Amino acid sequence: MAVLAVLVYHIWPSALPGGYVGVDVFFVISGYLITGSLFKEFEGTGRIDIPAFYARRIRRLLPAATVVSLAVALSIPFFARAQWSDITGSLVASALYVQNWFLAAQAVDYLADDARGPMNHFWSLSVEEQYYIAWPLILLPILYLARGKTISRRAAFGWFIGLIGLGSLLYSIWLTPLNPGVAYFATTTRAWELALGGALAVFQARKPLSQPARAALGGAGLGAIVVACLAYSDETSFPGYAAILPTFGAAAVIRSSGALSRWSVSPVLNARPFQYLGDISYSLYLWHWPVIILFGEVTGRSIGPLSGLVLLIVSVALAHLSKVYVEDPFRTGGASVNRSLAAGLAGIILIVGPGVGYLAWRDSFPDTGVAGGLPRGAVAMQDPGYDWRQEDLARAAPQPAMARKDVPAAYASKCHQNQSRTEVLSCDYGDPKSKLKIVMLGDSHATHWFPTFEEMARRQSVFFRGVAKSACLFSLEAVYSPTLKRPYSECAEWSKNVLAWLARERPDVVLISQSPAYPASVVEGMGNAWQRLLDIGLNVQAVASTPWLQFEPGKCFATNENWQGACIPDRASVFRPDLTLAAAQRLKVPSLDFSEHFCRATSCPTIIGGVFVYRDSHHMTATFARTLVESMESKLSLTSRLKAASGAIDG
Repeated sequence: MAVLAVLVYHIWPSALPGGYVGVDVFFVISGYLITGSLFKEFEGTGRIDIPAFYARRIRRLLPAATVVSLAVALSIPFFARAQWSDITGSLVASALYVQNWFLAAQAVDYLADDARGPMNHFWSLSVEEQYYIAWPLILLPILYLARGKTISRRAAFGWFIGLIGLGSLLYSIWLTPLNPGVAYFATTTRAWELALGGALAVFQARKPLSQPARAALGGAGLGAIVVACLAYSDETSFPGYAAILPTFGAAAVIRSSGALSRWSVSPVLNARPFQYLGDISYSLYLWHWPVIILFGEVTGRSIGPLSGLVLLIVSVALAHLSKVYVEDPFRTGGASVNRSLAAGLAGIILIVGPGVGYLAWRDSFPDTGVAGGLPRGAVAMQDPGYDWRQEDLARAAPQPAMARKDVPAAYASKCHQNQSRTEVLSCDYGDPKSKLKIVMLGDSHATHWFPTFEEMARRQSVFFRGVAKSACLFSLEAVYSPTLKRPYSECAEWSKNVLAWLARERPDVVLISQSPAYPASVVEGMGNAWQRLLDIGLNVQAVASTPWLQFEPGKCFATNENWQGACIPDRASVFRPDLTLAAAQRLKVPSLDFSEHFCRATSCPTIIGGVFVYRDSHHMTATFARTLVESMESKLSLTSRLKAASGAIDG
């Protein structure tokens, strides 16, 4: 039933908006079965054969996972070239069972591709596999240490599970509102769900519950899971407190097993369709997600009622074949422990070896470099005779497939502040002794300008300091964050710290650049923060928003030979209402508008002067940003009332 909830959620999310809690039910069941098996083995033999345990897990899990991974690897040519490296990296992470940490790292990085990868669902398998590896290594010492003590081994291990579970639950509750991306995928925030199942296996009462009690407990547990599936959604702050409902519901259903009453949930859960889905659940979970993602990639269409039904049938058919011809033969084949371990290692190498080789090969190319200095880039748009239709795609820098890697150095230098921290970090370029000091502040739409000033600092006597925070509006009011699902208090605190920092630093120019994606209601809060800067005598200027496309150009180029027709948006569609300019007009501060370097009268080319302009739908490539340096110098010289000593910017 848990896998069915996940399946429906992935195919028709509006029908079961909280169906993702099926994964949490899996975790409780896994914790219960594995802990119970290990504990029973120890009680029966006085030992735990850890190599044999690992061999059983390999025979059970790895063959089907390897087949699905190979199928995804073979399907890579169906995806846009811009995604190949991401999918390959995901395959490697999945084969090593660290996919959850791979996704957690992306979740806190705004550069992470928001497109869904065909291996993303392996994150939950990675959590479980890490549990399978670590749990017997933890269990065995605890059981041995309890030998001869006044406390029983069962009690010792039960208390240990309880402490791990409580610590993990408290950490999950604390981290989820602060950093929901990491909290969702991290093993440390999910361990308590596995521990809950483990505690149930260890502490299950020797005296069975009465039939009425079992029936009531099972009904309540199943009801809790159903309520979570229907009431939760992508807007729910999860896991945190919210995960308690479906996980304790799963524990209640497990504890109610054996109920004979016709009012119990047993007749429903034991019905042949649910039993069949349970038998193929592992393969069904493995196959359904790549099938869904590949459908969207090949057809370019969203899933409807009919296509969803087809995807459901295809997923079940593949799962059935996988169960019969892959899972069962390997699980019951009677291979020795050594052969199973060797086969497991070989399966991992089969995926990891070529994947690492491909990634190394791709990284060996100078994808963003340009021989002989800067390309023409934005400068080309100043030429009335320039025709972007004549651009040679093969000579563009960076190549469209690698544009997402052409990012400012700020991310590698870790001077772009993340969502959870409030300290002021600065990305510094140029000579700190320069008499002209420029600060740019904002969110990622400020950071994508940093390469412009990095280039300027190479040319002129300028000291530039970039101050930016992920998805953060420079405002003293906490704006609601759809990602965090709460007011972004860390952003408001950071803004206060930036005000204090600027009051101490007193730069000659403060440039502000913000994403246009914030609601119009934030203009007043923005204006109040800007006014504080004006009140202390700072020269504040706004930088107008750059285009925001309705597609990612790199993927468009990969799937359309006629890029001049398919991958060039109309000018009217790419400029959102600009709240930064609205605040500037309200406070009568200068604004710098670079739209003429991105767009002609009716169109906005995505390759300009031999440079690919966008790394995603709304951020410049670092290479294109560097080509805007002359225009930035010119506009600053016109709008800035700088002290005489700052004549370095002469346009």
